[in-house]
Amino acid sequence: MGLGSFGGGSGVARALARRGARVTVTDLRPLEQLAEARADLEGLDVRWEAGGHREEFFAPGTTVVVNPAVPQESPWLALARRNGCELTTDVNLAIAASAHVPSFAVTGTHGKSTCAALAAHLLSALPGRTVLAGNLGGSLLERVEGLGAADRLVVEMSSFQTETLQAPRGWPRIAALTCLREDHLDRHGTREAYAAAKRRLLEFQDERGLALIPESDPESAAWAGAARGEVIRLGPALLKEWNLAPHDLPFPEPFRMPSLLAAAVAALRLGLPLAALKPGLRAFPGLPHRMERLAGPAGSVVVDNGVATHPEPTAAALRHMPGHVVLLAGGKDKMLALDSLADACCDCTRIYLFGEGGARLAASLPARAPTPRCFQGSRAAMRAALEDLQPRETLLFSPSFASFDEYRNFRDRALVFRDLCAEIRVREIQRGVASADQETRR
Repeated sequence: MGLGSFGGGSGVARALARRGARVTVTDLRPLEQLAEARADLEGLDVRWEAGGHREEFFAPGTTVVVNPAVPQESPWLALARRNGCELTTDVNLAIAASAHVPSFAVTGTHGKSTCAALAAHLLSALPGRTVLAGNLGGSLLERVEGLGAADRLVVEMSSFQTETLQAPRGWPRIAALTCLREDHLDRHGTREAYAAAKRRLLEFQDERGLALIPESDPESAAWAGAARGEVIRLGPALLKEWNLAPHDLPFPEPFRMPSLLAAAVAALRLGLPLAALKPGLRAFPGLPHRMERLAGPAGSVVVDNGVATHPEPTAAALRHMPGHVVLLAGGKDKMLALDSLADACCDCTRIYLFGEGGARLAASLPARAPTPRCFQGSRAAMRAALEDLQPRETLLFSPSFASFDEYRNFRDRALVFRDLCAEIRVREIQRGVASADQETRR
C-alpha cells in the first residue's frame, strides 16, 4: 500500500513475490507516474491498482504492507483494522527475518544518514557482509536476504518507520540518537509525539542492548531513562580516548560530531579493531548532498547540502562556515521556527530564496541581514545564485524546507542544482577556451 519515492515499495513487493506471496500493489498516483516502479517489478506476478485504493484489497486475512508515508489515521488503514487485516511494514518484515544478525539502528532529526553510512563504511573492513539499508532508500526486506550471524546490519530509521516498529526482543543490539529537533509536526502533531516516535527505537531492546546518546541534546535524558541496557553519552572525550586529531576526521563541523561518534562506537562494539578506526575514518568519502564541496564557477566554492529540509542544519552550517558565504534556500514550508536560521543569515554576503518557505524566511530576516532576492521557483533562484557567484565566495545550497512543492524528494531537487552548477561551470570553461583561442590568433 503506497510505493513511495525511493524504491522501497517496489523492492518489498519484489521480495514478497519472490517468496511466493500473492502481491497486489496499490497506489494513489496514476499508472503513468509509476513507470520506474513498474520497471522494477517487470516479469513478476504482481497485480496493479493505480489511481486509488479499493475496498476489496482489504479483505479479512490479507496482510497489508504499509508504506511509511501513509498516515496512521488513513481511512483505508481503519478499514483494514476493522476487517482484521494484519498491518505491517517493510522494516518490520525485514527485522523479523534477520533478528539473528548483529544490528545497529540509528535515528534522529539530522545526521542519521551520515551516521549509518559511516558505520557501514567502517564495518565493511570486517569479514562477512555489512548491509546498509532503511530510510536511505530501497527495501530493507530485500537487502537482508541471505544475511547470517557473522554479518552485520546497519539501519537508518525515520520517525515514520519507528512509530510503527515491531521487533523481536533484543533488537537492535545498538541504537543511536544523533539529535532531536522539532520536525514533521504535520505528521505527529506535537514535538512530544515526534520524540516518542523516535524513542520507540529503544522499546524492544533488552538489558544486553546499548543506547548511544548525544551528550547535550535536550532529548538525551528521556532516552537515558527509556534505555533498558547500557548507555554511552557521545562527547569529545571519546575522541581523546581514541587518540583522534581533527585531521583524522572525515568532516570538521562540530554539529556533525554525534553522528561520527555514534558510528565509531557502534563499529567498535560490533567488532572493528581500534587500530582500524583512524584509517577507516580518514577514508570515508561522505554522502552526496551532505555538506559536499563542488567546484564552483569563477574560482568559487559550492557546497551541496541539499539533504537539509529543516532550518536547523542550515543555521548550524552558516555558524561554522568562514569567509564570504552566499545562501540559497527555500521550498515547501513545514511551518517550523525560523528564528535561529534568520539570525544566522545576518552574516551572509547575499541570500537567494525560493518558494513559500523562502518567502516566509525573507519576511523573518532581521534588518541587519542582507536584502534577499526572492524567486517563485527553485530553478530561477539556483541559476541566479550560481551566475552571480564571485571568486573566493562560497555558495551554500541548503534548502531548509521540504521539496514536495516542485519535486518528488530532496534528492531530485539537489540533482537539478548539481546539473545547473555543472552547466554553468562548463560554459565558463568553454568561454575561457574561446578567449584563449582568440588571443592565440592575435
